[in-house]
Amino acid sequence: MFTVLQISDTHLSARKPLFNANWDCAARTLSREAAALVVHTGDAALDGPDNEDALAFAAARIGRRLGPETPRLRCVPGNHDVGEGPDPALLQPTTDALVAAHVAALGPACWVEDMPGWRLIGINTQVLGTGLSAEAAQARMLAETLLTLGERRLALFLHKPPFLDEPDEDTESNWAVPPRDRVALAPLVGHPQLRLVASGHLHVQRLRRRGAVLHAWSPATSFIVGEAILPDTRGAERRLGLLRHRFRPDEVETDIVPLPEAEPILFDPIAAEVYPRSAAGALPKGHGRTAR
Repeated sequence: MFTVLQISDTHLSARKPLFNANWDCAARTLSREAAALVVHTGDAALDGPDNEDALAFAAARIGRRLGPETPRLRCVPGNHDVGEGPDPALLQPTTDALVAAHVAALGPACWVEDMPGWRLIGINTQVLGTGLSAEAAQARMLAETLLTLGERRLALFLHKPPFLDEPDEDTESNWAVPPRDRVALAPLVGHPQLRLVASGHLHVQRLRRRGAVLHAWSPATSFIVGEAILPDTRGAERRLGLLRHRFRPDEVETDIVPLPEAEPILFDPIAAEVYPRSAAGALPKGHGRTAR
């Protein structure tokens, strides 16, 4: 019926352009694909919370490379765009101001797209549990979205997956939505008309079906995370690429689009160079077991 291309974790930066060339490779690949929509599932910028011009640079770089004749672009924020959760003790807590900066640069942080027979929803995982006005606004939008769903099938796009393996898992992990915040997503994740949950953040590629629902982890376009930061990939593959989602009447067929021209940069040995504030006794923010 129609195709959506998913890109994720571009980590673009003017100050540290380590991964910008890989985005150019991804953009060339995108230009050869036919799609109704492109969805970016977060971490467009390398370090948005600490650099006020980072999101604007990422938006300009993405828009310039995609060009005027490519499909429309929708984005949801990642932790390196708008911060990491509610705790003010964190190096980069999420704030309404950071979410507003994402809106100004890349469009709404949560959104709805109605396509033939389908409703696509973009969710800002970074405001869950924060108590911010952005979280309240998103909750109202999601409630209204389900009330007006009708017979459409559902597809969710978000930065962090709602869980790693099981919906009721109680293990705290920076790689997925924490259990205490997952409750807000339960009406969506457990909805009988849900068919796709598409996320980024982990920098690995995995497709796994749970009943009628395909859970798709998108690889990054920027870099590969190694064993020092992500010891257990849970069966996912460490690679660069993007995802192609083909929407049928009652299911989604997904496959990876590789990036053969991109450099498979391993992040682990350059983590301290990329995120020096996190180098002292901890792995980079949002990319490891001790990120908090």
